[in-house]
Formats: sequence, structure tokens, C-alpha cells
Amino acid sequence: MASLPEEAPRQRGLAVVNKAERLIVDLGPALDRVPRTQRYRYATRVEDALWELVQRLIEAAMSGQKSKIYRADEQVRFIHALLRVGAERKWLSPKRVGDAAGMLGEIGSMIGAWRQRIGAA
Repeated sequence: MASLPEEAPRQRGLAVVNKAERLIVDLGPALDRVPRTQRYRYATRVEDALWELVQRLIEAAMSGQKSKIYRADEQVRFIHALLRVGAERKWLSPKRVGDAAGMLGEIGSMIGAWRQRIGAA
């Protein structure tokens, strides 16, 4: 019996990681439509950056180090920049970039709250 992607197991307790994984799934079809001449250079870079965000979030959660939380926040900003370039070059639709930017904004807010919690501890 096959399970639907929405039913796939997720990391329990790390809502921010779940959101980052959801962003990868949501952006996948749009990245597949990037022109062939830019697919490797741009689309692969965006996808790699998204996976690196997941990795940085997990590392930050496991270590509890403030510096690793800041690195995850830096990665969110880098992905924002990549998406803006994709919209300007018309490789990604403005709606798709807006949706992704909204999700990145939520992830950034969660990281900011996490950073404040760690700072207060």
C-alpha cells in the first residue's frame, strides 16, 4: 500500500524542519521548469541551498549552539536572494516566488524566535 507524500514521516518536534522540507517539495515542479540552459547552474543551486537549510536546521537543533542557529538564518537569506534572481530573470513565476518567500518568512520568524529563546536561556 503506497502512502501519499503528505503522509510521509517527518521529523517529530522540529516544525521548522518540516516547513523547510515542505518548501523543497513545493518548489520542485517550478525548478523542473527552469530553462534547460540554466537548470544545472540555477535550479540545482536552489535545490542544494534548500537541502543545506534543512541540514543547518537539524544541526542547530541537535547542538543548541547559537552560532548554528545564526547560520540557518543566513541560509534563509541566501535562498531569498536566489529566488529574487530567479524571478527577475523570469526563470520562476512571481507567484511561485511569492509563495516560497512567504514560507521562507515563516521559517525565518521561527528561527528568530528560536534565537531569542536560546539567548534568554
